[in-house]
Amino acid sequence: MDFEPLIRQLQIRTTNGTVERFNPNWAQRELLNEVNRQFSAGKPVRLIVLKARQLGVSTVTEALMFWWAFLYERSTGLVMAHENDASEHLLNITKLYWETFPFNSLYNPHYVSRKELSWMETGSSLRIATAGGKNPARSRTLNTLHASEVAFWDNASNIMLGLRQTIHQVHGTMIVIESTANGIGNWFFNTWEAAAAGDSEYTPLFFPWWRHNEYTASAIGVPVARLTSLSEDERLLLRLGVDDDHLTWRRWAVRNLAENNADKFRQEYPATPEEAFIATGTNVFPLDRLKRVYVPKPGVRGILRRDGKNVEFVPDSSGPVTVFKTPSRDFVHGRYFIGGDPTHTTRGDNACAQVINSVTYEQVAVWHGKVDPMTFAEELAKLGAFYNMAMIATEIEGPGYATIGRLVELDYPNIWKNRWADRAPGKIGETMGWSTTWKRKEWAVGWLIKLIVDDDITLHHHTTFDEMRTFVSLDNVGYGPADSENGHDDCVMALAIACICNSTEGPKFAYRQAQEDRLSEQLGEKTAEPAWMTMNEAQGDW
Repeated sequence: MDFEPLIRQLQIRTTNGTVERFNPNWAQRELLNEVNRQFSAGKPVRLIVLKARQLGVSTVTEALMFWWAFLYERSTGLVMAHENDASEHLLNITKLYWETFPFNSLYNPHYVSRKELSWMETGSSLRIATAGGKNPARSRTLNTLHASEVAFWDNASNIMLGLRQTIHQVHGTMIVIESTANGIGNWFFNTWEAAAAGDSEYTPLFFPWWRHNEYTASAIGVPVARLTSLSEDERLLLRLGVDDDHLTWRRWAVRNLAENNADKFRQEYPATPEEAFIATGTNVFPLDRLKRVYVPKPGVRGILRRDGKNVEFVPDSSGPVTVFKTPSRDFVHGRYFIGGDPTHTTRGDNACAQVINSVTYEQVAVWHGKVDPMTFAEELAKLGAFYNMAMIATEIEGPGYATIGRLVELDYPNIWKNRWADRAPGKIGETMGWSTTWKRKEWAVGWLIKLIVDDDITLHHHTTFDEMRTFVSLDNVGYGPADSENGHDDCVMALAIACICNSTEGPKFAYRQAQEDRLSEQLGEKTAEPAWMTMNEAQGDW
């Protein structure tokens, strides 16, 4: 199936106000090619589009939905935008298609209103709605859906969840989701990232500004300059193959269309997907650097069990522990640090423990699950014993007091202590655990940013990476998940605590077997074999 010849029979209103035959531009043709590919393969059409402004993505999507209403009898289509004016504008595009339709005389309209177009002969209809308003499609079946500027929808997750249930997963249905970027952590960002990673039903299409012929100096009558003294952005564009004509337009556009603000320009006219979300977001960790230090590994999930004198790892696909590297027998290299973020109860947020190699800052294991603070301490003790009696630092506020208290009851020998100069001359004060004051949170997060920027940390855990890429600066001053209702940051804070507390320890000494012997004896057990003896004979990846 080739939809382009059908599209070319329609007429559109151009930017100069004239009505002309639809001649698809490069972005519209690429979208049509992907629709053709999926449709011809007998698949339902599923697209998510990240784009620069004014590339005609909505125009060509409306054209497809218009033709769908005649190709399929009793087809029902819905167009939903972020604002009422935007929804009505999209329906007006479709009304022009109908008014200038070459087969107009063969069909009789049933409704032609501000909200709907329908035809008697086909029984098909196209309706519009506004995100945030009453959902007109929740109780009916849809064949086509155009979700416009989804990044700007309030509560997009719930709206799209409801809409998605109305569209069957069969050939002859179409969903096109399109938007410019609007920060990170929202539904559009998450869905785009999943599609880009191949973990979604949607095919991602990105349309940058610099491929558009209208975004050139010559197109607007500005002399093309031979540019010198290039900015970092301009040097990146040169590496992408962007010519002087487009670069000259960019300089003009930054001044005249973006209030001389390069960030605002990148928001409306991104050159890459990463740039689009970085420019519009307030993410704490730079996404380009974060992706460099993220080396995804599935690891092995399981549970830790104290079996007699040993702490052993038992593989279990539903277990809370994910091991990426087994404990090393080299006690100079195999030194580990654990950061913990406990929770109050077994409901709500997860508790998290991050295990890093003290020397390399490589993430070697993660404990993540719902657990009360006392039981969490017991899990931390087993995790610490398993990783060569690793030092443990857990947040002390709230449920952390119970976790620290239980670790003390277990007489775990390596609990991190905060040390400071006492008011009494020559004395040092100590408290167990990490206290997350505002200044200390800035310190911990700042240190984690530095490790990422300097490529001095290696991450393997997908949930940790996912939380870090949506960890943002909040409007009320502070840090937290971009999605305040559904987001989490327990993995982020546990990692930050592990890294900052590890950095304060200075030179580290090799692990001593006597430390584990002591813990085992205090737990009423005989001398334990080294934790690694229950796994591989040498450190290895899992």
